Amino acid sequence: MSETRQRLLDAARQCLGEKGLAATTSRDIAAAAGANLAAITYHFGSKDDLVAAALVDGLRAWLAPTIDMLVGDGEPAARTATAIHTLISTFERHRSEAPVYLEALLLASRMEPLNRGLLDLWHELGRLLAGEMAGMRAAGILPSWIEPAAMASLFIAVANGLVLQVTTDPAGPGLDAMAAQFGGLLLAAGGGV
Repeated sequence: MSETRQRLLDAARQCLGEKGLAATTSRDIAAAAGANLAAITYHFGSKDDLVAAALVDGLRAWLAPTIDMLVGDGEPAARTATAIHTLISTFERHRSEAPVYLEALLLASRMEPLNRGLLDLWHELGRLLAGEMAGMRAAGILPSWIEPAAMASLFIAVANGLVLQVTTDPAGPGLDAMAAQFGGLLLAAGGGV
């Protein structure tokens, strides 16, 4: 990756964090990157494509430790529990960036590059989670009625909802407590296997 391209990605994340998606301009990003305005078009095609790449790359970096846990060795339930713990820890380190992520979720349906990037990432994560669910179902940890792909999508939806909840109500229950409750519900469902 070229140095200018990386500076544009970093500058886009910085500007988005400071100003939000709606207020960030191409000029803001180019100035923060110390690059010519034309560099955005040259490296990304458009500001929307740059913003999408910056947000998705940032989110992919947040999720990398969690994904590494899911593809690691060991028993599926233990890997999944560790992955959830890792995801919570990662969120806590990046909590200040959550408003930009939530804004991106809202705008994704109107920004095709962002929508495509988020869907690619969610589908990758969904496949990994579905594999974990299938392994836990086969081991009798989860009941046979659990459909792995649907449950994986539910996990992603709940994770997005939890980010929204703790961002808008920081004085409410913590992310770790709510995630533990959700995980407990899922494992309790296994009692009727």
